[in-house]
Amino acid sequence: MRSTFVQTMARLAREDPKVMLVIGDTGFSVMEPFEAEFGARFVNVGIAEQSFVSFAAGLAAAGMKPFAYNVVSFMTLRGAEQIMLDVCYQENPVILVGVGGGFAYGTAGPTHHALQDIAMMRAFPNLDVYCPADPAEMEAAMLTAYRRQRPAYIRIGRSVDARILPGPVDAPLERAIPLAQGTDIAILACGTILREAVQVEKLLEERGCSVALYSVPRVRPLDEEAVLSCASGHRAVFTMEEHGITGGLGSAVAELLAERGQHPAVFHRYGVSDSFAMLTGSRDYQLDYFGLSPQKAAADMWRRWSEGQ
Repeated sequence: MRSTFVQTMARLAREDPKVMLVIGDTGFSVMEPFEAEFGARFVNVGIAEQSFVSFAAGLAAAGMKPFAYNVVSFMTLRGAEQIMLDVCYQENPVILVGVGGGFAYGTAGPTHHALQDIAMMRAFPNLDVYCPADPAEMEAAMLTAYRRQRPAYIRIGRSVDARILPGPVDAPLERAIPLAQGTDIAILACGTILREAVQVEKLLEERGCSVALYSVPRVRPLDEEAVLSCASGHRAVFTMEEHGITGGLGSAVAELLAERGQHPAVFHRYGVSDSFAMLTGSRDYQLDYFGLSPQKAAADMWRRWSEGQ
């Protein structure tokens, strides 16, 4: 998705002279072509996350259209006050792009893990939150955020991500995207864990369970119609995310279902438990440790669905 980000940035910058790219001393080996082509419209603020956010907000206030790219854990935690007051409170249309969501930097430890960012960004007024799962969703998220001209947060992984969706995704990116239709279980997944969710769906189908799978690339505003349809048409609804279970997609879905009085027989949020990852390991290792590997998640969903019938 990083390559898609740079390619889409270049396309927008060629069409709109107000588009700028701001980085926080990251993105090396992928940002150089943009810098070479657009010169002064590329700014490296350096390792100064709070100034980085305020700088981007100032550009937006002056009429520019900045995309601000930085590592998720540093940008959201260190720059939280600036995101809230300089971007959201003043409604400056900065598009914050966070790289390294979830366990993308798994071996770097808790300082680099990003497991609370969706919860934080959902809590700030005036901020749209996108969690694209593959290059097609990433391009659509960028175009949607650019055209809406309001504060936005786009959360991506780190590695070279192959396509998951069969074709391009249209902008504006507002709806959950159906990947499989089934009648027993509905799975709603956002972001990088969609790849694992696709495998979960296949494992459950092999056991004879009919599964509907949806990608939810925009967490805020949430596609309420899709969520309520899943709840009314399936006995079990599960959410999956590479994020803590508190405040993310699962919480957004649970809040909506509770407020609308729709209660499927079984509902469960699959995410990282309320703890730090105290053992060092790769993304795959961490997902397995927290029960989010395809095999463990599918086994647990099968158990919960079977017991709830």
